[in-house]
Amino acid sequence: MTRTSTHAAILAAASLAAAAAFAQAPAPAAPPVVPQQVSCVGEEPFWAFDANRTTGDLHRPGGKARQTVEFRGELLAIPFLAPKALVWRGNSTRLPPETLVATLREESCSSTMKEGPPREWRAILSTRPGEALTGCCTVRSGYDAAKAPLAAFAAKPEGDWSRGYPAYAGAIARCVNESGVAVREVAKAWSADKSLVAVRLIANDGKAWNCTVDTASKARPQATSVAVTDPPLAGAGNPVFYPAREAPPIVSCGRLERIAGPRGRTDGWLHYDRC
Repeated sequence: MTRTSTHAAILAAASLAAAAAFAQAPAPAAPPVVPQQVSCVGEEPFWAFDANRTTGDLHRPGGKARQTVEFRGELLAIPFLAPKALVWRGNSTRLPPETLVATLREESCSSTMKEGPPREWRAILSTRPGEALTGCCTVRSGYDAAKAPLAAFAAKPEGDWSRGYPAYAGAIARCVNESGVAVREVAKAWSADKSLVAVRLIANDGKAWNCTVDTASKARPQATSVAVTDPPLAGAGNPVFYPAREAPPIVSCGRLERIAGPRGRTDGWLHYDRC
């Protein structure tokens, strides 16, 4: 065997070994799923508490009107308990000051006043000494969006529309904020013609809209509804872009990437391979 053929054989063997090692490498572990949102209701007296990881609203009757108090706080899981337990604790944003503590335990909980399927969590809630309101809760869990890996646009393949996100970010923001559509997510953005950028919006009701922005003008974006009979938009929907809101998206499958804006703030998230 010549030196050239020996060298080629060594390279081929090394390539096969590398390919085999890559094929046998374990898939990356899925991010941890943590509680993100709680929704509780109680009876006798009637009350309701809806909260995410940082804010919550307590609703209860107040004379002829429904009284709502906003709280700022934190949702904490207690992982070493069985059954599972959660605590939401926060302070009211208005005077007089109130401190709310809600303790949730994972167990079947049914309404005492109406029929229906039981909820999976039971709660005890208090805002003042001597108070203990009981109720039933639903808990939604998802990835910790604040810890999602940062999106690396330059490393994305050519067929991924989000590769161009830095160039489309301004147009996307204008469509989300100025189009008049109650936007749930963005399915795609692309260059339509010279200074025109087109953005496929998905509204809260699931309806699709096309929004066009003239980036050379301050004119209001134009949004037109997409007919259900229109053919699917190539490349749309993987990923979808979730604009930054007060509460992050609740995602429990697929891949979530965070988009970092100026000064470290979050501009939104990209979600791949939704289930």
